[in-house]
Amino acid sequence: MSFVAVVALASAWTSEESPLLLLRWLRAAAVVAAIGYLVTVVLVGPGNGVLYPGRLFGEVIWIGMVAAVPLAERSRWGWLAPCLLVIADILSLSRTSAAVCLVLVLGVVLKGRGRGEFRRAALLATVVAAAAYVLVDWYRPLQDRFTQNDRQTFAGLEIGTSGRSWLWETTWASIEEAPWLGHGIGSVERVVGHPHNDYLRLWHDLGLLGLVLWTLVILVIGRGVYRRRRAAANDDDWAIHQAALLAVVGLSLNVATSNLLVYLFVMMPVAVVIGTSMGRSGSDLNPRQRHPSSSPPKGCTLDLRGFLKALRLRWISITALALLGLGAGIAFTSFSTPQYRATSQIFVSARTTSDITELNAGNAFSQARVESYADIITSPRIAELVVKRLRLPIAPARLAENISAEVKLGTVLIDITVTDPKPSLAARIANTVADEASRQLVKLETPLGEETSPVTIGVTREAEPPTTPISPRPLLNALVGLFAGLLAGVGLAALRDTLDTTLHTGSAMAEATGLAVLGAIPYDKEAPDKPLVSGPAAHGARAEAFRLVRTNLQFAQVDHRPRVIMVTSPLPGEGKTNTATNLALSLAETGARICLVDADLRNPCVAKTFGLVQGAGLTSVLIGAATAHDVLQQVGEQGLNVLASGPIPPNPAELLASDRMRQILKDLAEDFDTVVVDSAPLLPVADTVGLAPIVDGTVLVVRARRTPAERVKAAIDALHSVSAPVLGSVLSMAQLTGNGYGYGYGYGELPSGSEDALVPPQKAEADAIGTAK
Repeated sequence: MSFVAVVALASAWTSEESPLLLLRWLRAAAVVAAIGYLVTVVLVGPGNGVLYPGRLFGEVIWIGMVAAVPLAERSRWGWLAPCLLVIADILSLSRTSAAVCLVLVLGVVLKGRGRGEFRRAALLATVVAAAAYVLVDWYRPLQDRFTQNDRQTFAGLEIGTSGRSWLWETTWASIEEAPWLGHGIGSVERVVGHPHNDYLRLWHDLGLLGLVLWTLVILVIGRGVYRRRRAAANDDDWAIHQAALLAVVGLSLNVATSNLLVYLFVMMPVAVVIGTSMGRSGSDLNPRQRHPSSSPPKGCTLDLRGFLKALRLRWISITALALLGLGAGIAFTSFSTPQYRATSQIFVSARTTSDITELNAGNAFSQARVESYADIITSPRIAELVVKRLRLPIAPARLAENISAEVKLGTVLIDITVTDPKPSLAARIANTVADEASRQLVKLETPLGEETSPVTIGVTREAEPPTTPISPRPLLNALVGLFAGLLAGVGLAALRDTLDTTLHTGSAMAEATGLAVLGAIPYDKEAPDKPLVSGPAAHGARAEAFRLVRTNLQFAQVDHRPRVIMVTSPLPGEGKTNTATNLALSLAETGARICLVDADLRNPCVAKTFGLVQGAGLTSVLIGAATAHDVLQQVGEQGLNVLASGPIPPNPAELLASDRMRQILKDLAEDFDTVVVDSAPLLPVADTVGLAPIVDGTVLVVRARRTPAERVKAAIDALHSVSAPVLGSVLSMAQLTGNGYGYGYGYGELPSGSEDALVPPQKAEADAIGTAK
């Protein structure tokens, strides 16, 4: 949790959507943990620690509730998460976190938007309390855990404290010795150990002053979060601060029976969600403002549809990791040595008369002793006697690790459990431990100079050789491995999708750049070998996509139609030359006179694409060696002329930004209807930045699933820095769903009359340099 909080703190200052994303991920992590635990409940039973320690699971669940409750009404299935978390927490038999979760459920109706919410909250609280009472009364494991484990009575209610009441009484007795200033930090551990109540811990260590200071901190933070929630500007802001308020409430309740140092980590996410509203003006925090509705969340949030799409795109890695986890679980079972567990039981009693008073005193004496007896039973001293008696080839310390002793709460019975690979040996060791422990304990309790001990210990149940091993458990190991692998695969897919800042769709590019998307060019694996959408390819999906770009360009600037259009990209390899050439071909299909200029003087590709001569072209005109009409080359019969790059110069940036380049483009614009300029990439070199101000508009080509959004924004900023007009963007090599464009129209079959389609010139035709007409 602290790691997540640190990451969130760093992201909160860079993105306003990061805290909401944190809530969604906290909810998702808690839901996944709850599902995994419910699987173990079906296989093992409630209250198990197969996957997670009890305390850790309770913390994950109630923190997940903090995130799930504010998001409950944001989607159709939002209510499922809180319900699932509450059920899992109750079945975990974690009393504190279950009670906190039930309290946090009230946050669904307590939204701070009307006085009638208190009536609905009271009704919901009544329903929840009644349902909890019925469930605890009906389900025996819950009844044993919550009420009947030690039958303590508080305010007339029977509540199970698992024997912690004496810890609280001892801590309170120590507090009375120094109630105001306390005994010093850490002193409670020396007196009673962990008191399982951090309000008592604070009072004991820091005195009433420290307890008041802690309470004031909680109240101040809660008041600040409450005011910010009331002043929320939109649904996202309200959800964030509602989660912060619930976190403060949950924290203040949890420290009643849990570890303060652990739950202090929860304060870091609270600080995150509070910090997101820092830096706003005072008017933004006016508590009288009413919470308005807002549009759906924008930005980097991973909604359910996006999450499922990420899983679908990376199903191979998810499946591979799931199978790998399943294989690991099966392998673990195969290579694990079966372990058998045998249990014997002893009874501890004090030697008393038939007097009732002495009987009660003896019973209290026995109950006070059994905890110490359990520690002695598992000590190497008893194990050494067992090793000698059974002649076992094992060190006493090693055997002691396989022996456990558990005292049944409120009784004088001690269960002795031994684990061993051999079932018969496990039973023999358990019975021997019970026998030797009885002798040694009686001997230890016998006073010096006397022959009788005040304690008698008898074996009430002998161990029998077990028939089934306790481990490994093949089905459970396989399911745990499968679940762990699946969880790792889903987490990896979600992480890759979250860290992936590339642009996949036109809508994502429009949202990231703020530019109009002129079109999306579908990916074609044959494009490197056949880059031009001419001939048979003129009736395919790519050709139709370029026609869509051509049509959208007509509406880019209605008042001032651009005559000189530059095509560029942020980085190399994004398909700008392919877009420029095919856009020129598409424009030529309309009968307009089009000139395509190769202004990429570092890596020219236009002449190579059309099979033209590159030795004479733009650089020849720039240095005055020829005129533009001398080096223009005609392509096909539809009015497309190409001005190749010419020889590669040593100073392309200076040439392209010169007045001579401006005059050349002006002359070409007078002779042709549209001039398309293929330029170098924006970010690696400065050529395009100098050329951009002298054209009428720029089209930015971005490759789908490759170009990071920050690089695209940097390219747009570079254009805006020189006041260059940007007409829009084109997404190249996009993975389009469906069968193509249109409503059921298929592409790929060449219609009749295709012999007149534009085809690239043959090599013999390319040797001649045409002129514009």
